[in-house]
Amino acid sequence: MNRRLLATCSLAVCALALGSGASAQSISANPPADSLATATPAERLATIDRALAAVDSELERLDAERRRTTTEAEGLPDRERAVRERARREARRMYHLQQGSLIAVRGGPVALLDHMARFAHTRRSLLASLDELTVVQRRGVSLRDDEARIESEKRSATQRRADLAARRQQTELFGGAGSLGVAPVSPSPLGESVTVYGGRGGDTVASRFAEAAGQLLLPIAGRAELRRVQREGAEGPGIEVRSPVGTPVRAVFAGRVAFSDRYGTFGRLVIVDHGEHYYSVSANLGTVAVRVGEELPAGAVLGTVGEDASGAHLYFEVRHGSATVDPLPWFGIQSQ
Repeated sequence: MNRRLLATCSLAVCALALGSGASAQSISANPPADSLATATPAERLATIDRALAAVDSELERLDAERRRTTTEAEGLPDRERAVRERARREARRMYHLQQGSLIAVRGGPVALLDHMARFAHTRRSLLASLDELTVVQRRGVSLRDDEARIESEKRSATQRRADLAARRQQTELFGGAGSLGVAPVSPSPLGESVTVYGGRGGDTVASRFAEAAGQLLLPIAGRAELRRVQREGAEGPGIEVRSPVGTPVRAVFAGRVAFSDRYGTFGRLVIVDHGEHYYSVSANLGTVAVRVGEELPAGAVLGTVGEDASGAHLYFEVRHGSATVDPLPWFGIQSQ
């Protein structure tokens, strides 16, 4: 009942009116991209924020339920020991009363009736204790089932929250559904290609991305050909890194995976959040080896180089907020 009520509330709180003549449209805690396609970026962000709030409420409820379950489960062993000890005492008393039956008979009718009453009372108490022991044991099994259910629901809600957070970050960076990867890639007039060999092999000395200019790891560890390319409508260039299919692609700096999925003409795409609104974008991946929310050190493998109609290459960008910045100086490569 509680889960049905929560689902109903989640749907209601996520209703979005698209224009003055449009009817309100309910969305789930993980709104599909097509339901947001006609909304403005601000409307998409508001809708995602409402869905995030619903998931956060669900996580709070699950945490509270888990605390109650844990507290009760921790008290069950003491309760079970107490009931077992009481049942043992009552069983011993019944045994002694049974052994004294002949003595009670010799004492006459009054003594016998008193003995029978005490025996019946002790028997009822023993049976009640045994029933209570069964209830306690069944409650322990039920609590373990509840804990497993809560953990399963919490994992699901946590994943939904990570997906929503990734979608929100994607909307902040690229304006939301359909705006990333739709423009063709063309050579930039800002310089020719340059061949590099490996670059840096370890982590940078900088603790913040903003301080790492000129120190970033190259996304490809082996020999690679870098070419500046410009996506139409972008404020700055990205780079196309030519390397064989299957070459490992690595994180250029430590950060958290903000997006990991297919996206438009970018193909398989990984966005790493490096803090302070700095992001690195690695696209046209053949395989992906990371998940949203994963914390990565510099040099961690994100996936491998993929191939499209133009051949085997990695497309890479550095972004500050939604602005694309020239990535070459971040690698210590002088712009031409």
